Amino acid sequence: MINMWELMVLILVTVITAAVSLCGGFLLLSGSKLAAWFQKIGPFFAAAVLLYAALFDIVPEVLEDGDLPVWGVVLLVVGGLAICEVLGLVLGKYHRHGEEERELKGKHQATAMLIVDSLHNIADGVVMGTAFAGGLSTGLLTATATAAHEIPQEVGDFSIMMRAKIPKQKIVKLQTISALLLVPVAVVAYFIGDMLLPALPVFLSLVAGFLLYIALGEIAVIIRMIKDKRPKLMKKRVKKEKK
Repeated sequence: MINMWELMVLILVTVITAAVSLCGGFLLLSGSKLAAWFQKIGPFFAAAVLLYAALFDIVPEVLEDGDLPVWGVVLLVVGGLAICEVLGLVLGKYHRHGEEERELKGKHQATAMLIVDSLHNIADGVVMGTAFAGGLSTGLLTATATAAHEIPQEVGDFSIMMRAKIPKQKIVKLQTISALLLVPVAVVAYFIGDMLLPALPVFLSLVAGFLLYIALGEIAVIIRMIKDKRPKLMKKRVKKEKK
């Protein structure tokens, strides 16, 4: 029997969770000094958060669940990486050279990130909906944990989209829609959670692979930044030695 009070709390909590998770990203767009600092460390932050989400959050959660063997989880994570790599190669056919190529790669990465973020929100919605079906206290604890791990990830996501030179209004619109996927998915999962749960470990393992792919892209950006700065640092060093 459906508990209407529990269902109403679920809807309210998922809306609040989605809004809270976007707070860090909105701060990044504000143009404040703190936002500017976030933007500078954006690739480092995004890479760290994405690696943490994939390897220390999602994968341990799947392994703890015990429905999939370790080798199965590894294969699915690698499969997620491979899917993204194939998509990247397909998109790479349309790359141009120089700065245009770099900007286009950034937009492709931002698109991939948005898709993966949406899939992650869908997975979180399934987890939250089934948790509320198991009891109000369990649902509230799950919602708190979801918001806590989504806030830093959203900052990294916003940073990737800003670096791809996507207009701020569009970033807000896309990220808000992605975050609000949590609400209808959680409601559906509340009703049919028992049917969705068996497929959740497979889904989450693939999402972990997708996140790893984006994290590796951020690491490539960091390496490029270091290479770009090296000549400038060498020039400064030569000037100091001459003095």
